[in-house]
Amino acid sequence: MHNVVDGQSMMQVGRRVGIALLAFVVVAGGCGKQETAPAPHETGKAEQRDGRDEHPHGQAPPDGEHRETVGAGEASVGVRLTTEERENIGLRTEVAQLRPIEDVRKLNGIVRPHPDRVAQVTSRVPGIVLSVHAPLGAWVRRGDDLLDVKSVELERLELSLIQAENRLALTKMDLERTRALVEREIVARKELLKIEHQHREILNEIESLTRQLNFLGLPQQAIARIRGEQMMATLHLPAPISGTIVERSVVIGQAIEPNIALMRIIDASIMLVEGEAFEDMLPMLQLGQKVRVTIAAYPDEVFEGKISFISPTVNPTKRTIPVWAEVVNRRGLLKQDLFAQVYVIVGGQRESLTIPVETLISAEGSEFAFVERGGVYLRADLELGSRNDRFAEVKRGLVAGDRVVTDGSRQLYAKWLATQGSGPTLGGHTH
Repeated sequence: MHNVVDGQSMMQVGRRVGIALLAFVVVAGGCGKQETAPAPHETGKAEQRDGRDEHPHGQAPPDGEHRETVGAGEASVGVRLTTEERENIGLRTEVAQLRPIEDVRKLNGIVRPHPDRVAQVTSRVPGIVLSVHAPLGAWVRRGDDLLDVKSVELERLELSLIQAENRLALTKMDLERTRALVEREIVARKELLKIEHQHREILNEIESLTRQLNFLGLPQQAIARIRGEQMMATLHLPAPISGTIVERSVVIGQAIEPNIALMRIIDASIMLVEGEAFEDMLPMLQLGQKVRVTIAAYPDEVFEGKISFISPTVNPTKRTIPVWAEVVNRRGLLKQDLFAQVYVIVGGQRESLTIPVETLISAEGSEFAFVERGGVYLRADLELGSRNDRFAEVKRGLVAGDRVVTDGSRQLYAKWLATQGSGPTLGGHTH
């Protein structure tokens, strides 16, 4: 009996010892296992999730960046500028307002001198240049003396005129004496008729020589001086029009020939802009239509004029119609052969919400402007209507009274792009 009890007791003790050993092995294994700490990236993610109400991606807004809610679920990233920054980029704004806007069409053109305001200085007789009175680039008045020329042919005609004047004086004396003798019946009337005939011939010769000298460039005053004082005159070549000498191909002592251009003068007070219009524009064009012209050299200058010529023929290669516009050349800024933009006003005016065209930026496949609201400059994507060379119609994106950036918009756009690189894109998270 005692043996049975002792056997059971031993079995229970063995089980307890086994359980204790197993527990010891498990505890020893757990203590020997190394714990893995969270990776830094995961920790950052956890912090970001915990702090998502502070700022996106756990970052503070960069300097100059401002996020303003535009509408429900929509956000615009704006830019703040200090006074110094605005001055450095020359930032200026203008108010979007209702203006009458014209319907215009744009042509590309080239500035040319007006054909009625171009003249060449030539000599009608061969000779030698004695002096030059006007340099290249000088502005001259019509009639100013430009060149002095000595011509053998001209001197020959002048000498013939002097000799004819001398014969005329002698013939006049003979005529008066013969008339007196005829009245006294000392001389036959036949002699008087003969002398009268000689007198008429000399007068005709003098008239012919005078016309020749005048045609060759000698003015009437110089011819009268030759006849009265019997002095040889030098040929003076005057300026045929008032304007600027743009070409000169003559020097002192040079032998010149008739009808060879010695100087070229342009009156640049009115210039032509020669443009080309496509066929579909032809019904809109008419003589006298007002135009505005701009050139790249002076982008802030606008030159006004009107259409003076519409070609009756079409260029068969380009399928365009040549169109000329006479333009007033203020301060002589328009130069020959400059490229120009011609804006033809083809329609009347209607009042619309407009902004200056220089406020518009074309990028990313759209057109937009920067508008100032509460000291922050926001990008405003626009829906535009008609436009001319000065203003663009805004159908959506702005309201009257908004201040849009004109000067400095490109620099502002670059700063705006920089803020985009460090924050969410438009339409992202708002704060």
